[in-house]
Amino acid sequence: MTEEEQVAIAQVMKRLGTAMDEIGWQTRLCDLSQADVTFLIAEILEGYGSAMSRLAKSQEVPF
Repeated sequence: MTEEEQVAIAQVMKRLGTAMDEIGWQTRLCDLSQADVTFLIAEILEGYGSAMSRLAKSQEVPF
């Protein structure tokens, strides 16, 4: 895993924590509704994509 990927994952964890605040931390994974799981997956994918995009924009192209 690259350093950029690790940074993006750390940023996703913050976003995921906010999503879990909405769902409820005491809710077991097996008790999540399909809508809750879809919400969590969307937060992860959107957050990771956004973080990687921001990181890519902040770096110089090596050519």
